[in-house]
Amino acid sequence: MPPYALPAEHFFAALGWLAVGAVGLVWIAPRLAAGAYLTPQAAAVTHCFTLGWITTSIFGALYQVYPVALGVAARSVRLGHLTFWTLQAGIFSLVTGAWWWEPTAMGLGWLLVFLAVIALRVNVVARAKEAHRARFVGSYVRAAVASLVLALAVIGLSIGTFAGWWPSQRMSVLTAHVHLAAVGFATLTAIGVGGKLVPIFLYARDLPEWPRQWIGPLVGGGVLVLSAGALSNLTPLRLAGGAATAAGLVLYLGIVPLYFRRGRRSPGPGLTLTAAAHVFLLAAVALGLYLLLAPDPDPRPTAAYGLVGIVGWLTLFVAGVLHRVLPFLTWLERFSSHVGKPGVPKVNDLTKPQITWIAHALLAAGAAGVSVGVLVGSPAGARAGAAVFALGALTLLGMYLDVARKGSPT
Repeated sequence: MPPYALPAEHFFAALGWLAVGAVGLVWIAPRLAAGAYLTPQAAAVTHCFTLGWITTSIFGALYQVYPVALGVAARSVRLGHLTFWTLQAGIFSLVTGAWWWEPTAMGLGWLLVFLAVIALRVNVVARAKEAHRARFVGSYVRAAVASLVLALAVIGLSIGTFAGWWPSQRMSVLTAHVHLAAVGFATLTAIGVGGKLVPIFLYARDLPEWPRQWIGPLVGGGVLVLSAGALSNLTPLRLAGGAATAAGLVLYLGIVPLYFRRGRRSPGPGLTLTAAAHVFLLAAVALGLYLLLAPDPDPRPTAAYGLVGIVGWLTLFVAGVLHRVLPFLTWLERFSSHVGKPGVPKVNDLTKPQITWIAHALLAAGAAGVSVGVLVGSPAGARAGAAVFALGALTLLGMYLDVARKGSPT
């Protein structure tokens, strides 16, 4: 098991980025409702979510999941800490560079994030080859990280275009980058790791194994073909890749209800939020198919597609899983050696269920509100939804800071 500080620093940094992204979303929501999603500020806020919140959380989770699920640990804890700081420096440079549209800062951020991803692959991801159990988790994560490397390579083309180094088609590059990162990396990781963790959290048994053999190749392969079609401007490739990706996601959505129906434990606020996240994933698939088939879609559905997939599906899923992971890790670090002594709290005592339910409800309602507001072109509605979401994110951050305080040595 890794020392508590390694996953914890990732999770708390991620929560900070979630709060920053949520506040930024309030600022840009009216512009998104007007269809203006190709702005520097929109790019900055998007990367607060995708890199700051989602990717940082995934990095932290992998340090914990690999020893528990696969039986292999990171090669070096010291490299893990160095990777964390490299990633955070890269995110900061990318976000600030995008906000003020400084290609040099964006290029530096890209380089640092790229180095962090390679370091994670060497330090953690590659160790899946040595695993003797849950090998499917390792295969999903390896494919997901490969997709993230491709996403970074593709967006490097875009940064070079902004700097005037070489030409590229902006929308083609953006389409490939977003799908490689959000679907190929983040969603494939959520499916692979979540497909192991969520049933464990629910005590769900007798789940079918065969869908795993199809979901990964359909989603991962479909995203590759879709991205190749976008970059080459070949419609048949784009359509085939989009259809395969959608088919894999629908197959995954078909087995998720079994986790909850066959679970022997109440989902509680965390796993209830993951269930809500899958509703957003279904909506993202529907919107994605519409955009795939529409000859010249309005920019508002495109902006709403990004919100539903990133702010709805991925953000809520990560927040739901974090509720089961972070308090438990904090309890293990602080109180596991004191079991049996008077006054030792339980894991559930570190959080307040009422606050958790409120925070999660605000996140889900806010994500729905801002997405619908953007979709129908209502600046006021989009900003109101974003404000509700931001309130939920700030409540969540405050709650986990309180968890850290309760778990600190006295």
